[in-house]
Amino acid sequence: MATLHAGGARVDITPQLGFPLVGYGNRLQGATAVHDRLWARALVLTDAHAALVLVSVEMCYLAMSTVAAVRLRIHRELGIPPEHVLIATTHTHAGPRDRDTGNWSRPLADLIADAIVAAYGARRPARIGGGVGVLYGYAINRRWLDRPVDPGVTVLRVDDEHGHLLGMWCNFACHAVVLGADTTVVSGDWPGHMMTQVETAYPDALCLFTQGGAGDINPLVAGVRARMRSGHTVTAIGNISHNYGVADDPRAWSIGDRAGGTFAEVAEVGDAVAAEVMHVCRQIVTATPRVPLWATQVMVDATADVSEYPQRVRPPLQDDLPEIADERAIAVEIQLMRIGDVLLVTQPGEVFAETAWMLKAQVRAMGRVTPVLVSYANGWMAYLPEPSAFPEGGYEVDWAVSLNISAQFQPRVRAAVTPVLQAHVGAHRE
Repeated sequence: MATLHAGGARVDITPQLGFPLVGYGNRLQGATAVHDRLWARALVLTDAHAALVLVSVEMCYLAMSTVAAVRLRIHRELGIPPEHVLIATTHTHAGPRDRDTGNWSRPLADLIADAIVAAYGARRPARIGGGVGVLYGYAINRRWLDRPVDPGVTVLRVDDEHGHLLGMWCNFACHAVVLGADTTVVSGDWPGHMMTQVETAYPDALCLFTQGGAGDINPLVAGVRARMRSGHTVTAIGNISHNYGVADDPRAWSIGDRAGGTFAEVAEVGDAVAAEVMHVCRQIVTATPRVPLWATQVMVDATADVSEYPQRVRPPLQDDLPEIADERAIAVEIQLMRIGDVLLVTQPGEVFAETAWMLKAQVRAMGRVTPVLVSYANGWMAYLPEPSAFPEGGYEVDWAVSLNISAQFQPRVRAAVTPVLQAHVGAHRE
């Protein structure tokens, strides 16, 4: 078994004041203050076979062009191929837009690449291990309140050769929208609070967070619970369903309305996730991995068939569009990465919880690995729903239709990824 090396680093990406915060189309002014600083965190792992990079960026999303610029520099300076560099965002709705270049004194892509270069230079002999926990009660399906969420909390622990914690990567599915459109201060929302709590508890370690199947999942916090018990109708985002009353209740409240979200509620979710992450981390026994580091990518056609959408309406609050050069040929990157017994599969957008469940079930049936979906990764294509969601309609579906993304995209992903998983996971059955 070849020795594994690992290193981590972070770089401050806090934006300038006055520029827009992204995530809500009805936010009327730019950033007025900084509540907590934003960071790009990087973890680099190398063995005799490959070098892999995990990056967690405290932003709502990153454009494909920004991801490409980071990967290009890393390939030139470190020789790491683009398909081995995973760049995901935490999806905070109180962060900047990467297209507003005046937010930073240097290009954002360079700042993110700086974190990777520093992490690469900090490598030392390491051991790794993975584990899964669960967290219930802090997330709710925002399209149908009675539908499930994905409660899984996945953790990759990285120790030095003596067993001292160097860092961890973790994954959970819940929109970072505790703070609403009325918030004009810069914040990492609950994922930022969570990572800070972990790093405070372990001062010598770095904590990276990525989202799972969070596209239809919102935070369930004190304010939301109170509104659900207030005696009037609660409607789902996009008004596709309602609970606790009649649909035409003039006092109806949408669970997608996050106005009034507080930093106490940010801590409510962030503390709960941090506690579960640390609990899982403490149970993990690290070792030199028996399987070499591995990564690849497949490209999937997301273009809708000509007859799919006779009418395409732009949804409300659609203020910042993905980079799609030609809506008649939309190619989407799906990245696969194996680190020990943890297998990551990425998608560049807002993926439903249902997609994550199916991926986990599929991979676990193939071999003894810990599968995890990483969303908002390597760019942003807005919402990527399951086919069953399209007849229901709603906000997320309207995004996909307006961008000409096929209702069959997720089945196409499964068709493209399955033979790769069968060849790789099946070849390393234990």
